[in-house]
Amino acid sequence: DLKLQFLYFIGKQKNLKTMRSAVLMAMVAASTGVMVQVHEPSMIPAGWRATSEKVDRNGKFRVTVGVKRSNKAALDKIFEEVSNPQSANYLQYPTYEEIGDIVRPSAEHTRVVKEWLSTNGVVVTKVHPHGDYIHAEATVAQLEKMAHGEFLTYEHTSGAKIWRLTSGVLVSAEVGIAIDTFTGFHGFPLNPIVVDKKLKEKVGLAGRVNPEVFRKTYNVTAVPKTGKQNIQAIAQFQGQYVDDKDLADFCTKYDAGSDCKISKYIGKNEQQPGIESMLDTEYIMSLSNTAETWVYSYPNIDFCADLGTFGSDVTGESTFPYSISISYGSQKIDYCSKTITTRLSDDIQKMGTMGITVMISSGDDGSGGETRQGSNGGKLSPSFPASIPTCIAVGSTYYVNEVSGVEQATTQFGSGGGFSYDFPVPSFQAQQVQSYLASVNKPNAKYATGRGSPDVSALGESFTVVEGGSTIAVGGTSCSSPSFAGLVTLLNEACIAESGKTLGYANPLFYQNPKMFTDIVKGTNAIGENRAAGWEAIKGWDASTGLGTPNFGLMLGVVKNACKNAARK
Repeated sequence: DLKLQFLYFIGKQKNLKTMRSAVLMAMVAASTGVMVQVHEPSMIPAGWRATSEKVDRNGKFRVTVGVKRSNKAALDKIFEEVSNPQSANYLQYPTYEEIGDIVRPSAEHTRVVKEWLSTNGVVVTKVHPHGDYIHAEATVAQLEKMAHGEFLTYEHTSGAKIWRLTSGVLVSAEVGIAIDTFTGFHGFPLNPIVVDKKLKEKVGLAGRVNPEVFRKTYNVTAVPKTGKQNIQAIAQFQGQYVDDKDLADFCTKYDAGSDCKISKYIGKNEQQPGIESMLDTEYIMSLSNTAETWVYSYPNIDFCADLGTFGSDVTGESTFPYSISISYGSQKIDYCSKTITTRLSDDIQKMGTMGITVMISSGDDGSGGETRQGSNGGKLSPSFPASIPTCIAVGSTYYVNEVSGVEQATTQFGSGGGFSYDFPVPSFQAQQVQSYLASVNKPNAKYATGRGSPDVSALGESFTVVEGGSTIAVGGTSCSSPSFAGLVTLLNEACIAESGKTLGYANPLFYQNPKMFTDIVKGTNAIGENRAAGWEAIKGWDASTGLGTPNFGLMLGVVKNACKNAARK
């Protein structure tokens, strides 16, 4: 498309000017020995403390360097054009190779980073096809020299121990200009050991919600298979794994029409099965049996770093999933450094430009004044990464009466929601956020007024899950996100039939068509530890349940029409 080529050309010219300025600045800084901070000192989550236990300086870490991309302004513009149904370029995604040509780091930045790694004796293990991520292996001693800090041993109240460099990451100005992130050795686990405990409700008892109940609730009908490739995926973190037998048992018992076999694992899938992974795979697969399913797996315990690896993995192949669900996050302010939050938002923007829709659970700490990772000191906070503006944040509802009828915001836990401190309100959401803040009873607490979440909601209490051979009931926004992602996979199938394209970043489509959602007007996320202050569900978009819950029949009609129109442009 000539317009996209023009945008790319303009962005490249701007990038050349920026690159020349950056090189000059780096030369001046290098001559004076100036250091720059890539990552601020790490936030130490509740339950962790530094000890005097010695660190093995020969110990090894897998690290990732996020090399600064080129043509950011051009990619921003293309992302906006391909995501907006009102645009002439709606769904007209660049090819994988074209995206690589747009974002590929400059030769100078690539040279600087590779020389920096080589000079310090670091072994490069993988380079992203687009050149914007470099993966390597380094020792504690090498990392201390490169980041200008010192490792300490940290111990959790559970007894878990890890080595971390938490004083911040400092590099030379020359390197600092060439990279966005340098991760894998300064972040913490989300919640060691207790990941499963937060989800379990009842062991040995089936929940009230299963795939058939979910379908009936949201008017989900079958979508004819096109025979064309349609891939979906979940990402599992923190040592969670899928058990193939549990998955098969669930499908046999609750959804015999699904082929519940994982087509591909990216990363290891071993050790004990996890409730989170079983929940995610059982529902995304049973609700969308037209697609093959992949699993991105991260057994490490540095959540923020693993998010970057996830971004690299998804965009690292020319064949990729079109619908992805993530059920992890934290409502602790600055849990991940600002450079990591920005980079992940850019990663998911890149996915959207490739035609990928990313759903992320909006969190289970309600309004987020108090979180599982510690207190926010009187400030309310949404969950990261659901708070980034380039994903679809999915909150939770429940039935007021058993398994049918009116829904409201969850009460078993607080469905995460609120306003970002890191990202401004995106244009597609501006009117809804402004209207909500003008109408709602404001919480008696400090809060930001940036990007609002969640975007949408779905049932999130008392889900039936098979794990470890047992049938259990589970609750959390972790139920809502993979289930909604399964619906997006079906919508992608319909879009492929009409246009040969997938929905990509679907929020503009959703916000322009709010009537395809059932508005939730009851409840609040002022629940549990955060019961003193939170966000109410009211008419229209709100920071507790978003636009509301899906009416799949209406969504299917809107999507078919939008995709058909895109094919005519």
